Amino acid sequence: MKQENFFTQMSAERALAEQNLLATRAILVTQLRAAGVARARIHYEGYDDDGNVGCIELEPPHISLPDSLYQRLEDFGWDFAYSYNPGLENDCGGGGELDWNLQRDAIDLSYCLYGDEENIPEEYKDQ
Repeated sequence: MKQENFFTQMSAERALAEQNLLATRAILVTQLRAAGVARARIHYEGYDDDGNVGCIELEPPHISLPDSLYQRLEDFGWDFAYSYNPGLENDCGGGGELDWNLQRDAIDLSYCLYGDEENIPEEYKDQ
């Protein structure tokens, strides 16, 4: 009985996290477009039980975002990538790039494990 409750709770938490991610994405798309951003490339990586966004490249490149919007974009990038590759920061780690075309609101995500000998990236297109 306790195991059922655990899985039910985990499922509910995942559903809520996905809803929050979708809501955040909708708000960010509007705010980033209003700021003139056409594309955001977010590079992320994790290893040794820690992870973060390494850098964000915006197009056009001359755009400077307010700190709060930049931080929300950074947080979204990590959360989105992590939702596809939970635990990426474990062991040897992994990393990749989130390429967000804001004009179409389409995200291409690439990811690879650092300890993987073949090092073949996983790719998720038009998310």
